[in-house]
Amino acid sequence: MSERTEYWWVRHESEIQPAEVGFVGGIPVRFKFIGMAGSIPAESAELIERLPIPPASLFQARPVPTAAAPQTDKKKGSWLWLIGILLLILVAQCSGQIFDMIK
Repeated sequence: MSERTEYWWVRHESEIQPAEVGFVGGIPVRFKFIGMAGSIPAESAELIERLPIPPASLFQARPVPTAAAPQTDKKKGSWLWLIGILLLILVAQCSGQIFDMIK
């Protein structure tokens, strides 16, 4: 028999709460209320409405880089950034003097 877990609104002791419902062969066998410890038997609660599928995680697990991958590309890029920033600083410092010479 197939086992699956779904999320439902469940009425238990005159309260309606979201719960994780365990099914075996299409029959509910246990309820575990979200945010509470433990579970209750299926006979003591009533299914109201199925909740939508829980959202997928936005952050995917990144693969661990292997040691065989070359790391030289990062070093070349960092030197390029350094030269670019130094050039911008030089232009910002000297732009007033260069403008005066052009006039």
